[in-house]
Amino acid sequence: MDPRETLTTLEEILDELDEASKIMPIIVEGLKDRMALRSLNINGYVIILNDGESILATCEKLARKWGAAIIFTDWDHKGGQLARSLMDSLAICGVSYDTEYRASISRLVKKDIKDVEGLPKLIQRLRTLSGKNRHYF
Repeated sequence: MDPRETLTTLEEILDELDEASKIMPIIVEGLKDRMALRSLNINGYVIILNDGESILATCEKLARKWGAAIIFTDWDHKGGQLARSLMDSLAICGVSYDTEYRASISRLVKKDIKDVEGLPKLIQRLRTLSGKNRHYF
């Protein structure tokens, strides 16, 4: 894919993620990930996993408020392990989950970045390469 196609596809996925985040939370690893999503105009519910509680405790809290969640951990080895732990814990708590956003973005960007917090800079680089200079912060 050329930079323009990659950018267009990424922006479409992120727009869909923003809409989905208004009805179910996105689970990310840390504060920098949430800040990255906010800078990309994803303004819905974003839950930080590494907040001092166990994964199961976080999932139990989610189960009290939501019936579904979006798993959006990094696409490195640790992120994959966390995603699997989240899938198991959410299932135990009766919460359905979506991993497709994570998988779709991972397929597009895995050669360039390994984490959620790298998305804003990558998108800015793609915008520059494709002649669309819109800045994210």
